[in-house]
Amino acid sequence: MSKKYLTFTLILLVFLSIPYISFGAGYTIPDDCPCKESISELVQSYEGDQVFKLLIDEAFQNIQPIPEGYRAGGNPWQGKSFADMVPFFVEWCSFLPEAKGSSDNGLLYIEQMDLFAYKNPFGRAAFQTRPGVMIFDNFAKERGDFLNSKASTKFVARWLADPRIEKEEYVLPDPKAADGGFKSYNEFFSRKFKDIKKVRPQTMPERDYVIGAPTDAIVNTIPAKLVAESATIPTKGMQVLNIRQLLAGSKYWEKFVGGTAMSCILMPNTYHHYHSPVSGKVLETRLVDGALLGMEDFPKFVPPSGNVGYFGASFGAFESYQRGYFIIDTGKYGLVGVVPVGLSTVGSVIFENKFLKGNGSVAVKRGDELGHFLYGGSLVILIFEPGKYKSGAIKVRLGNQIGIFDTGANN
Repeated sequence: MSKKYLTFTLILLVFLSIPYISFGAGYTIPDDCPCKESISELVQSYEGDQVFKLLIDEAFQNIQPIPEGYRAGGNPWQGKSFADMVPFFVEWCSFLPEAKGSSDNGLLYIEQMDLFAYKNPFGRAAFQTRPGVMIFDNFAKERGDFLNSKASTKFVARWLADPRIEKEEYVLPDPKAADGGFKSYNEFFSRKFKDIKKVRPQTMPERDYVIGAPTDAIVNTIPAKLVAESATIPTKGMQVLNIRQLLAGSKYWEKFVGGTAMSCILMPNTYHHYHSPVSGKVLETRLVDGALLGMEDFPKFVPPSGNVGYFGASFGAFESYQRGYFIIDTGKYGLVGVVPVGLSTVGSVIFENKFLKGNGSVAVKRGDELGHFLYGGSLVILIFEPGKYKSGAIKVRLGNQIGIFDTGANN
């Protein structure tokens, strides 16, 4: 056990020996708040669960300053207390993202919540162990219900007015309506292409050695060594990814030890269905419950440059996040793992029914849809057997998109 966690354990034991006193702070949660039940659970647990209160209070005592210039005003939790967390969750519950030129503010609250855990083991433990993990899961479900409601369409017309959304390529319930006729923000968020073969054609689909992007994403190689146990201690400059834990329950996990990985991170303004990067047979699928927040170093994972998940960012946190996996047998190129991960407020790693209900292996072609996400931060991790893909520089062909111009205004 590291000194940091040993110290934490000793502090916890000391505090557990002190009689708990509830001060009944009388936190206000509006009656019309869509997440009233889960936020009430948060308050009740803070006032009635000694260990949870300890974790929250210690987290506030250990809020860390973030890198200079990363965010105006620094870490928003510095100098705050639990009393500030309640209105934060109330505001977050009904928050609706808005398009901002070629970007958007979709990560606004997600970023702030993950900064609570920035280099702060107490902050991570508070929402990755019970009761915190259950409270936040309930919050995500209630927020999801709000995002499935008509009230959540408030800014959809603004999104569709931005040419970068390319609304002409998507199925719109009512093409003449400013909001496209979508009944909820999640319906808009999970919109589908009219003709995916036309707007996202597969590169040389007959060639089995080509690996395709599973979705519209920011793609980076993951510089981590795929290892069997998290107890492996990384040396300076080396990261590890516990493949056994990432593929929780898979009988194929050992095949990937020593292999390579790639991250494909979806942004809020893009297509949110994910597809098979290879052809072959889906041997196994599984949905895995887990945490939805608690990233140790959000500023490094989501840098100001916009290159999310860039080389050097740590992916170790996702070993315990809400996720799923597909194990695809390509034949001569070995097994390929596709791991969709739900980040903050994404309890919606959704699979196509044929993969959940299929008996035995299910044939799949490169480009076939595997599933989709609803609103929130999300990514897909691709994993390969040793010696099958070097996971070096991303290789594109002439004419493939390599980026879009940045702009701060819709024009």
